Amino acid sequence: MSGWEAVMSHNISWDNEDQTVVLQQYTDDASKDDLYYLAEKSARMLATVEHRVHLIIDERKVNLLLNSADVHYLEKQTPTNQGAVVVVAQRLKQKYKTAAQEMNRKFAPNAFGEPYFAETLEEARLFLQENFEVRYPPQTSEA
Repeated sequence: MSGWEAVMSHNISWDNEDQTVVLQQYTDDASKDDLYYLAEKSARMLATVEHRVHLIIDERKVNLLLNSADVHYLEKQTPTNQGAVVVVAQRLKQKYKTAAQEMNRKFAPNAFGEPYFAETLEEARLFLQENFEVRYPPQTSEA
């Protein structure tokens, strides 16, 4: 299985030293398999800590349309200590993503809470710092 994961089109990591933010990034040629792997990996990471953990999901390189099975799966994978989710997307896609999140929230209230959007990783990090008291080292820059 590890050989197959190597060809997956995503990255996931802690985004700060306090382990209060997980960064999920889709890379080129991402598919729904990446969505499922990211949900599973994120849930495992959040299970290693007891405090609330926020997510930054960089969707600038992906266009996924979720069906009801996807939404249900994401709801089942959402840990109780998951905090705010900031989606990084182009401004033109944010209106559509907001509408999709509002619709999905009816069926998956934990996975699709209040939608927050940013256009860059820096903007997402700043939003979490200003609104959720997340700490980053001063030199953190966009990857």
